[in-house]
Parts: sequence; C-alpha cells; structure tokens
Amino acid sequence: MPLTMPIEPTVKASVAMSLLGLELNNKRLMRLSGSEKPEGQRQMKYKPQDMLNIRARLAGVAPEIVRAAMDANTQLPAIIVTRMTKGGIGKTSITVNLATSLALSGYRVLLIDADPQASATNMLGIETETYHPHIGKLLLTSSDKPDDLRDFILPIFEDGFLDLIPSDVELDSTNPALIVSMGREQKAEEFVLRNKKFLSKNYDVILVDTTPGTTPVSVAFTYLAHLAGKILTVVEPEGSCLRALDALQFNLEEVQKLAKKPIDLAILVNKAQIGRKHVEHNYAILTKSYPNRILPVQIPHSIAFTRQIDADDVPSSLPVVLKDPNSKAADSLYNFSRVIASEF
Repeated sequence: MPLTMPIEPTVKASVAMSLLGLELNNKRLMRLSGSEKPEGQRQMKYKPQDMLNIRARLAGVAPEIVRAAMDANTQLPAIIVTRMTKGGIGKTSITVNLATSLALSGYRVLLIDADPQASATNMLGIETETYHPHIGKLLLTSSDKPDDLRDFILPIFEDGFLDLIPSDVELDSTNPALIVSMGREQKAEEFVLRNKKFLSKNYDVILVDTTPGTTPVSVAFTYLAHLAGKILTVVEPEGSCLRALDALQFNLEEVQKLAKKPIDLAILVNKAQIGRKHVEHNYAILTKSYPNRILPVQIPHSIAFTRQIDADDVPSSLPVVLKDPNSKAADSLYNFSRVIASEF
C-alpha cells in the first residue's frame, strides 16, 4: 500500500499558547520547549515534540521521564468514539480537527475512519479512489494473534503523533458480514485487546469516526467504549438533531445492557448561533434533557469548515486547524481539545 509523505507540522507561538490555554511570553515558551529558533527564521515554530516537552516541564516533569513512561506504558489508550444517528452535522469534521489538535499538542493519536464515505480520510489529504486496507478487515479477523497494523496505518504526522487507519468504500461490505457473525458487538473490543501491546506503546488516544446511523460497525465501536473511553456526539441546536440524539441515547442504553457496564456520553454543540430565539429554545431543551453531559465549549458556525476538503484535489485537503489556524473556528477547536484532554 503506498504511504503518504508524513507532514512535519508546526504551529506559531500564538497557536501553541491557544492549544495550551496559557499566556506565556515567547522566551519562556521557547525555553520550556527545549528548542531554539533556527537561524534565519523570523518566528519560532513548535513541533508536537516541542509541545510535549512544554506540557511536561509545566507539570514539573523532565520530558525524558515522560517519554520513558510512554514507552513502558501497558494501559490501553483513551478511546473516543464519535457517534450520531443523523448525518450532516459536522461529526467527521469535529473528529478530524480534534485528532489533529491533540496531535499538535503533543499527544500521540490514532484516528480510525470507520465510515465508508471516507470523509475523515479525505480531509487528511488521502485519496480514496485507490484501495486501502481498512478497519473492516480487522473487525472480521478471527485470530487471537496481534495484527500487523503497519499494513493498515498511514502516518499523517512525523514521529508518530498522528496516524490514520483510512477508510474505503469497500468498508460498507463489513456490515452485512458482521450481521451473520457470532459476537459481532465485541469485534472492535477483540481488535483492540489482541493489539493492546502495540496500541498502548504507540498511542495516548484512539479516536474513531463512525458512519451516521446505527450499523453493526458503529455498534461494535460503541460497545468498545466501555473499556477505556466514551461516546462523543455532535449536535446542532435544532429540532431534528435533538430527535436524532434521543435515538442515539436509546441505542446506547441497549449497548450498555450488552456490555453490562456504563458508557459515558459527551455532547458537543456544533454550528452554534446562540442569540437566535429558536436556537436558544432548542438549547434549553438540550440542557434539560441531558444535564451534565454537554461539554463546556461550543463550535461556531464558520465558512472555514467548507474549505477543508478540496473535491478537485483531495491531496491538498486539510482540517481547519491546519488550513486556517488563526480563525475563530480553529480557536474554538483548540479549546475543545483542551476540554477533551482534561477529561482523560
């Protein structure tokens, strides 16, 4: 399978501070990173490794100790599965931007595109006209032996900070195959557990973008969330979205009965236009129906999201936080990534 050339991502000091949620002077930020500005470069730019160093030193821990602990880790990474029974609400866009923001902050992220539409894959500049080995193959594996995940993973960022298991239209064939499979709800859990050593050593968080609706693949990943994670859903404060959220909650309750464990649900409000009467009305219904589940951040409606995927030139596609890093939309996504990081 042809590999993409990994991106060497960097962020300016202003974006680095937005990702951290801190106001630091440039000299201190550079000192905490342990890096120096290259000669001839006007502004210091920070790589994910620099951001990891900054977070470690702010916590009073040497980056070398953090790295050693990461390499020795045997616990499963945090697992965040994005689900919604309705399409067109920006779930995939939010998932990809969250994965990218966390990676820019120095977290090691594995993004799994579990939607046959492959929008998450395209948004990261990967063309899907050619076949890619996808997560469906791993869900249908019956062996207990670890998989060679290197055959499935595309490196998006250098140094392992953002990897992708891409999707392909052929992934849709996994759903009928799972319907006749014994223990289909546990297939994503089986995939993670047999690859626990590799996943624990290489990642801090696994993000899974599922297809809209309720399919065997999405249910399997919902079941997986009981291990070490939660379900993240994205809603707009409008009537049809609230009804779709009720359907998702019902499905979640059914999966919890199978798992015999609680599965946490977090709700992100997207395309927020607070101030409009009908939006305020629907938001009040949302907060009353789902108390303590709505995240303390909202993503504004923004034209920047429409520029992410270039239909004529998919390899030039990038998520908002890379394409428009100084936009209001990007800033709200940095805030969102800090909220998610604090949850884990």
